[in-house]
Amino acid sequence: MTPKLGLLLSDNNARRQRRPMPQVDVVLLERTLFEPPRASAAGRWAAQVRRLFPNAEVIPYAWHLLSHGPDDGLRGLSSRTLDGEARKFGGLQDTDEVARAWEAVRPCYEALGAERIAVRTPASLTPGAVGRKRLGTFFERRIQDGFGIVWEAEGLWAPTEAIVLANSLGVTPMGPAFVAGRPNTEDDPEILFHRSAWLRVNAMGRRPRLSADQLDAVADHIDAVPDCTLIFAGPKAIANLEATADSIA
Repeated sequence: MTPKLGLLLSDNNARRQRRPMPQVDVVLLERTLFEPPRASAAGRWAAQVRRLFPNAEVIPYAWHLLSHGPDDGLRGLSSRTLDGEARKFGGLQDTDEVARAWEAVRPCYEALGAERIAVRTPASLTPGAVGRKRLGTFFERRIQDGFGIVWEAEGLWAPTEAIVLANSLGVTPMGPAFVAGRPNTEDDPEILFHRSAWLRVNAMGRRPRLSADQLDAVADHIDAVPDCTLIFAGPKAIANLEATADSIA
């Protein structure tokens, strides 16, 4: 068994790659969180992504009008919108507005050839009863629509409770490998090695390359879970993925 290596492509790293990377297994497209293209443009974009990452599964992020409310800070970063009452969009609400947002963006996902979507939920979607109900309803409907889900929870969700809920809902959880530069082990070191979760490997700050200690932590994770999935993010995502690939070759 070997790990799957993935990239979270974003504005700070998407334009830096020119040569194909056949070693990449998964590509998450953050652009669709902010500005999902129309279907025709999405098809052309998919061809470009697949030329660079010929062996990768392409997974777009869910549009923020599905996942984020008006106070979650993403609406000012996007020019594409829909008519309707702002507060009824986002938050995975069971509203006509969220349903329209899904129908508006679904052709983009289909044009990308996506079989899964990544759903990033904001801090405003909390682990309480309302948040859990919204997650369950939204995920169930997307699965019925034929899409698998990778869930990236932000805010108050502890890694253990996010993983347990994700498993019960039939979706894949993704959490940070590091918090404040240190392995995200919570109180239980086994949480880092949970087999069902993807790890988002991100080094930020003035030195966004992984340190030797962080590379060692990633290697420990691979030793513990040889079939794990690691998603490299941040401005040095490609360099960090390559460094990890070299270390396990």
